[in-house]
Amino acid sequence: MRNSRINQKRKRRLYFRNILLVFLIIIPATAIISSFAIYFSVNRDKGDDRLTAALISKEQVVKAFQYNFDINAKQLYRVEIKKFENYEDAESQIALLKKKKLNGFIVKERGYLVAYGLFINESQADTATEYLKRKGIESIVNVFSISGINIKYDDLDNNLIDIASAADAAISKVLNEKAALSLESLYSGKKISGNSLELLIEHEAKLVKYLNYLKDIKTSEANIVYKKSLESLMNELLVDKLQVDGSYDYYELQNSLMNQGEALRTFYEKLMV
Repeated sequence: MRNSRINQKRKRRLYFRNILLVFLIIIPATAIISSFAIYFSVNRDKGDDRLTAALISKEQVVKAFQYNFDINAKQLYRVEIKKFENYEDAESQIALLKKKKLNGFIVKERGYLVAYGLFINESQADTATEYLKRKGIESIVNVFSISGINIKYDDLDNNLIDIASAADAAISKVLNEKAALSLESLYSGKKISGNSLELLIEHEAKLVKYLNYLKDIKTSEANIVYKKSLESLMNELLVDKLQVDGSYDYYELQNSLMNQGEALRTFYEKLMV
């Protein structure tokens, strides 16, 4: 009888212990494990979504820039006479040139450089240095290399690229023609006008037309900076465009050419940054 009561007490204690074990340990542990499982499942799905979004975004970027437009590298040839620390010394060199019926330009560039002109190909620059040598003036040719640039674009930029290509060709022709005419004026000692200026003025008129087109076209957000830079360049170039009814000597042509050449160099340097 006594043993039976003892066994019953043991069973009750074991029952209550099992109840406590279930409610205090097993159920909370199961809840925690379930929470972790749900957390990792949800975040795995989010990770998959982020990966999918990244892949879609990358695909969109590739599609946005499916075309390339290259603007070729260029070289400018500046005929330089001498560099001075003081502006007054540079002015004295200009006065010496004028006595020989020559002209020059003072360029502020780590001092004051006296330059004779800017040319678009080496043969033009060599012709100018030979001419100066015959006049008793020593000079050198300094070459400025302008790196080409690559424009990535999509279908929205087609009009921009068409204008950029046409403008690049027109700019090259303007500079080359102006350099050639300046040498013609130098050797003849006469001003250039009439038929000799027709081709040059025609190319500059094209730049005016391209600039007007450029103002109205739409571009992708990625190429807005390029569009504005190109618009700024063309405005600067056209400040020195020639007039149909004008006539021009070496100095006037070279002054215009040097201003346009500097604008071109600045344009490319900005885009390369």
